[in-house]
Amino acid sequence: MSGRVVSASGACAGLAMVLVLMASATRRGRSHWRPINATSHWMHGQAAASVSRFDLSHTLTGFATHMLASLWWALPFSALLGRNTASSPRVVAAAAGTTVLAALVDYGLVPRRLTPGWELALPKTDFAKAYVAMALGLALGTFLHHDARMR
Repeated sequence: MSGRVVSASGACAGLAMVLVLMASATRRGRSHWRPINATSHWMHGQAAASVSRFDLSHTLTGFATHMLASLWWALPFSALLGRNTASSPRVVAAAAGTTVLAALVDYGLVPRRLTPGWELALPKTDFAKAYVAMALGLALGTFLHHDARMR
């Protein structure tokens, strides 16, 4: 397991999810900050999801929480890959499996207070798209890392 794979895949997954969540909120006529702010609900309660503006307390807490969680999920993803980051089918399968596990844990196993909080700001279909972005981001980060390593 490479720390660089974890960093690259976790960062790509986290950023891809943020972009999808923000676009989903905007498409629904809501502030693009709401789903990010909602992630701070573990600290601020459910009212965090109704904060529509950027602020340090909600937005930075939500973004940092989300990115740390993305990096955390990149750990089992990287462990599934082992040293074989060149095999596209293996990368895609590990990304999909990790993402399914993340969704099951996030919305099936953890206490409500520890969910990502997106359900407070968006319908399930929208945050399901964020999990698809997670899988794509995990794979993309791995491919980018592999390509950079080969140069």
